[in-house]
Parts: sequence; structure tokens; C-alpha cells
Amino acid sequence: MGPELQPDVPLMEVALYALLNPATIIVAFLLGRKADEPAKILIAAFAGAFAGVVVLYVAALLQISDAPTLGRAAAGIFAASMIAGLVYARIGYAFKR
Repeated sequence: MGPELQPDVPLMEVALYALLNPATIIVAFLLGRKADEPAKILIAAFAGAFAGVVVLYVAALLQISDAPTLGRAAAGIFAASMIAGLVYARIGYAFKR
């Protein structure tokens, strides 16, 4: 008896969730605005990515739309959200000036 195969996670949905997650955008942007030196942009990106994964976890717990399927790819979403968070935090840092 082999392992139970689960459906594949659509990579396009993972990328879109990482790029368009409102929690990631808001947290990274606002913390990027509060950063007083460029090195803190990475911390803002990490916090934004973490907030995005927390929202994914809550959505998976509540069985909202595709969240249970995407919940299997939380590590990939975190990594992609980290990159997107860097962009949003940098934009927030630029708006500060």
C-alpha cells in the first residue's frame, strides 16, 4: 500500500497569494515607513511575511476558499512573501522621505 497522494498546489495561486496578501502589504509597508535606517527594511519584510502566513493559517482553519490547499505550501508562501515584503517595505521606506 503506497502513500496517499494529495493534489498538487497550484504555483500560480501560491505566487498570487504571496504578492497580493493584504496582511503582507499592510504590515510591510507600515513598518517600512517606520524604519529609520535601510537595514530595518528586512525586518519589516519578515514581519509582513509572517503576518501573511498567519492570515493563511487562520483562513485554512476556517476552511475559506482555497486556503486548505494553499496551507500545504505555507513555507513557499512565506519565502515568496518575504520577497514581496521587501518590495512593499522599500516602497514604504521611500514614502517616508
